[in-house]
Amino acid sequence: MSSLLFTSLLPPSFFLLGLLNNSSYVIMLAGAKEISEGGVALVFICNVLPSFICKLTGPIWFHKVKYEVRIKACMILMSLSFIIVALSNDYRVKLLGVAAASLQSGLGEASILALASRYQRTRECLTAWSSGTGAAGVFGFAFVWVFNSALGWSFPVMLCAANVLTGLFGVVYFYMLPKQDGGEDDEDEGGDGGEEDHDGLLEDFPRKEISTEGKSQDKSQLLSISDRLKFTRRLYKYMIPLFLVYFAEYAMQSGTWAAIGFPVEDEDARKSFYQNANWVYQAGVFVSRSSGNIWHASMFALWLMPVIQCGMLVLFYLIAIYQFLYSNVLLLGCFFVGLLGGSVYVNAFNRISKDIEKENVELALSTASVADSCGIMLSDVAGLFLQACVYKKFGIEGAAVSC
Repeated sequence: MSSLLFTSLLPPSFFLLGLLNNSSYVIMLAGAKEISEGGVALVFICNVLPSFICKLTGPIWFHKVKYEVRIKACMILMSLSFIIVALSNDYRVKLLGVAAASLQSGLGEASILALASRYQRTRECLTAWSSGTGAAGVFGFAFVWVFNSALGWSFPVMLCAANVLTGLFGVVYFYMLPKQDGGEDDEDEGGDGGEEDHDGLLEDFPRKEISTEGKSQDKSQLLSISDRLKFTRRLYKYMIPLFLVYFAEYAMQSGTWAAIGFPVEDEDARKSFYQNANWVYQAGVFVSRSSGNIWHASMFALWLMPVIQCGMLVLFYLIAIYQFLYSNVLLLGCFFVGLLGGSVYVNAFNRISKDIEKENVELALSTASVADSCGIMLSDVAGLFLQACVYKKFGIEGAAVSC
């Protein structure tokens, strides 16, 4: 009965961890125009740069820090992000709060992706996680809409209420997620404590080797920094599609979608399109990220989807400049953008779990996650200039940079 309960709780736990981990990130995106009207891309940059740095350096230090400690750090950062943005009147201080949310989501994503490799049903865990992160998009925008529009709460009050998400995140990880006896953290420190396989939750392939001191360690933990960097280069065929698809879609979000409105000169019209575009985009992400157990993309498809996404970026920029399509039609395009982005995400990580030798999957999953953050970070810089160029064409003031 106990092992059956553990097995049944595994996918829901990863789903909820994905939803809650990414909620703070999405809430900051949804409130980007509340934080800085003329610098949406600036908010986007602060919402991804700390995450990128964390993931970039993670392969060097993740194995030295227990999962439990990382999750507690995520909880503290999540709460701080909500409080700082809610209580500050200076947009520069608010951006520090956004940065805290970014660091939290990046640390949580890289850690939990790696954690999935410690279970036998790795692909199911990754799909549940991916579905949860997709649901976070819909949930985050819905959360903001319900409290701001439906209930009439101000954005700061809504952020204070969002602290309940921090508690839920801790409850799911520490009390709901199945763990082996002794916990995975004993393994992080090279301990040889007891490890019990709850109904095959853990892989029964040899994931450990005995060091000269007789301590049990993951093989990937024995790699030097140089070896870890060499190993990262092997992941290029998964990381390049992740980079490209996220560069294109976030350049659309922070650049072109933030500068489209009907009429474009109307600030309320621009806010309305931005919110609606992100709603349907997040719905597309949720649908495609939930498809990991249904459709397994070939390597050709994994590379083709980012190329199409780059084409969508060009199309939306032309639409923003020349205004030749209108809202309802454009929203279908936003949904398609979400489908492409979510599909690349779930299929890239599923292919890693399948293609990479099993003793290195944990390291590979956490390492590859830096690619999407890199794409988002660079796209946000591009988005600043895309938005500024559209604003300049239509004589709109308030752009954060000059075109």
